[in-house]
Amino acid sequence: MENQHYLRGVQLFSLGRYQDAIPYFQKALQDIPNDFNSLFHLAHAYLNLDDLEKSEDIANALLKIDPDDENAYFLLSQIYFSKSNFKKALEFIDKAISIYPYEADFFGQKSYINLNEKEYESALKFANEGLALDPNNKLCLNARVQALTKLERKEEVSSTIENLLEKDPENVYSHANVGWSKLENGNTNEALHHFKQALALDPNFDYAREGMSTALKSKNIIYNLYLKYSFWMSKKSSKQQWVFIIGIYLTYRFSVKLLSNTTYTFLVIPIIIAYLLFALGGWLMESLSNAILIFDTYGKYLLDENQQKSGRAFQILLLGAILAIVSYAALDNQYFLLLGFAFLCSLVPYPRAFLITSKNKKLFHFGVGIAMLASAFLGLLFTDDLMLLGSIVLILLIAFTWLDNIIK
Repeated sequence: MENQHYLRGVQLFSLGRYQDAIPYFQKALQDIPNDFNSLFHLAHAYLNLDDLEKSEDIANALLKIDPDDENAYFLLSQIYFSKSNFKKALEFIDKAISIYPYEADFFGQKSYINLNEKEYESALKFANEGLALDPNNKLCLNARVQALTKLERKEEVSSTIENLLEKDPENVYSHANVGWSKLENGNTNEALHHFKQALALDPNFDYAREGMSTALKSKNIIYNLYLKYSFWMSKKSSKQQWVFIIGIYLTYRFSVKLLSNTTYTFLVIPIIIAYLLFALGGWLMESLSNAILIFDTYGKYLLDENQQKSGRAFQILLLGAILAIVSYAALDNQYFLLLGFAFLCSLVPYPRAFLITSKNKKLFHFGVGIAMLASAFLGLLFTDDLMLLGSIVLILLIAFTWLDNIIK
């Protein structure tokens, strides 16, 4: 007869009540120390609650009990996948497959690892291998949808989506996944439909909430262009991305130099502005889109507290920049031009700080944004050289773009 604490834990686990299930698994382990099933479910409960360290410790304990258990290796692969350590995740799922090559979920996991490594042909291959074992496996079907979307094989995407939703029309993840696929292919209205379906099934599903928010933001023409660029870039390898970015920079430098020696010098400023928007878009666009979505009757309810703060900060800083520039035009006072420049530059680090989870990175963003504004507002206490103060703000902006990718 199975342990009653374990059975109650499994019941709660199956309902998605992971936090409530944990004490029952722990009580079951008090009754039967080192019980494999209790430990396995306990590790999965911690994984679903994003407590990866506890989950990993228990998974390693499982391997000490049974070094050849394929599910323990699968669990470790899921843990390292959640940590974005795809090399280790691949190592563990390969071990699971080598022990038992007949489980479709293992191939679905390997497909997802390849998707995150941007190896889309391999991702499709492993998703298909999993579906050969189990044509109804939702993990493999979802992975196949994503791989085909990235490979731009639209007809096959459509047929796979039909198959996926036919197999399980009430699956919240499938609807959200289909929504993202539709959004990437430019079908915003269909994407919104699937995100609504997902949120009707689970109003707290973040993957669907983010998709709904992104789809609503994409109705803005500026954000829509940025989103298309982001989807396009996401399909490229890191090497290809750097080649493209360097190519854009060289084109920009060559164009400015060439136009400076012609009668078309009036085109230099628009080119510089366009390049800056391209270069700084990654830092600006999410906060800008949150600022736009705040004015949407329904969209504003999709923003969490930090997204609302980010949008409000963007609105305030942009309004400050506009007022400062208008004051400069009306009063011909160079100080207001400095203020406007500082407000515009602080739009890059400050609003985005609210969206960052890393404590060090968040403090860095806030610190640089405040330093830019302090240079403009308090700089006159130390010097009356407005050009120097403007240069300090610019140096802070340049330093930020270099250091932001280094600070974790």
